[in-house]
Amino acid sequence: MNRNRLFISIVILMLCISVSGCAALQRKFVRKKKKKEKDAAIVTAYDYSKGLRVDELYGRHFLFWQSWHTELIGKIDGTYKKRSACFGYIISSLKDMKKYLNSPKDEELEKVIEELHSIGPDIRKQRLTKSQKYKIRKFLEKTKRHIDKNFSYTDVKGFLSKAVSDP
Repeated sequence: MNRNRLFISIVILMLCISVSGCAALQRKFVRKKKKKEKDAAIVTAYDYSKGLRVDELYGRHFLFWQSWHTELIGKIDGTYKKRSACFGYIISSLKDMKKYLNSPKDEELEKVIEELHSIGPDIRKQRLTKSQKYKIRKFLEKTKRHIDKNFSYTDVKGFLSKAVSDP
């Protein structure tokens, strides 16, 4: 009986050792590699637009406006989040265009911006009826034609301010 107990305990001990292995024991005595400290990234902010000329800046904002306006016209049937984001970018681009214009043209552009603000609550609605979508689309198309006709770079070349003024 004593012999059987000894044999069973040795078998159980061998099974435990074979199942658990020596990996834990080996990990205990292996040296860990030293971690190298990475250099902190140096980030410098540089405003590249200061070196650009006013006409280039105006042209850039005009192109931004055109692309966002076209996308909004195409996304009238889309989600209200996309519509409101496009609308915000349109207003932002028009305000950026306005800051490079001189007296008569900037006032005219301000009127267009105010007209666009009038449809802002409708664009930000979650659900629009077909008639509302049609009305908004026609208004946006009319406004786009007006801005393309009166505020393209060739039309406002004489009204651009000479220096960049930060608001």
